[in-house]
Amino acid sequence: MGNCVSFSYSCDQTVDRIIRCLCGKGYIRNLKRNLKVLEREMEDLKAIQDELQNKIAREEETQHQQRLKAVQLWLTRVESIDIRFNNLLHTSPVQLQKLCLCGLCSKNICLSYKYGRMVFLLLEEVKILKSEGNFEVVVQPSLTSDVEERPTRPTIGQEEMLEMAWNRLMEDGVGFMGLHGMGGVGKTTLFKKIHSGFAEIAGRFDVVIWVVVSQCTKISKLQEDIAQRLHLCDEAWKNKNEFDKATDIHRVLKRKRFVLMLDDIWEKVDLEAIGVPVKN
Repeated sequence: MGNCVSFSYSCDQTVDRIIRCLCGKGYIRNLKRNLKVLEREMEDLKAIQDELQNKIAREEETQHQQRLKAVQLWLTRVESIDIRFNNLLHTSPVQLQKLCLCGLCSKNICLSYKYGRMVFLLLEEVKILKSEGNFEVVVQPSLTSDVEERPTRPTIGQEEMLEMAWNRLMEDGVGFMGLHGMGGVGKTTLFKKIHSGFAEIAGRFDVVIWVVVSQCTKISKLQEDIAQRLHLCDEAWKNKNEFDKATDIHRVLKRKRFVLMLDDIWEKVDLEAIGVPVKN
């Protein structure tokens, strides 16, 4: 006696699956053509992106102007798609080598079908983004300073110092001001009071940024804190190196009237490496 397990799989079903892969939307059959079209569409999309960014740069230079959220969202989507496009393009030579029978079939149908489908879907997204990239208005007035409120306690015995520091800071031509002293004398409390003062003069500055430096803080961490206040942190930002992040920060800040407040500094901070425009 013995046990026997028997099973069968219809050859017709296998053939049907292969035919569906080869036909349908032609992910494999049209792979070469779709890749070429995708490259052309991406070139057009990047050109629209460059023109839009130049337009924003010109109009943001006007006082109290800031880009529309819809415009920034579109730019963020373009950057995200550009990353996906480059990844697909990087693997295209290997994927094209899998094609056979004059490009009608593949040595690995499943992988080629999956890759071809990603190319096709990305092409559709690029076309949609192109159609949405025609912005007549890209900026809007910024009526109030972008200042985050911070809890503060009374500056007992520091009123004269606060007044002197504030008046000095408001003088024309003053680009830097430092508060220094031994730990525990109330520098941070005084700093917070100055920070709150900017909320009371809405419109004079476009953005006020508070960053805690502390000991052994890396440039990337300072860039991250500044980028959060400038609304630069998106998926594309995470994949950039320190130099590219510095370029983005510099591009935004050079067109703004900004205040950067660095608390708890222990050593010299390289503002240029971070991307902060250095004033005289």
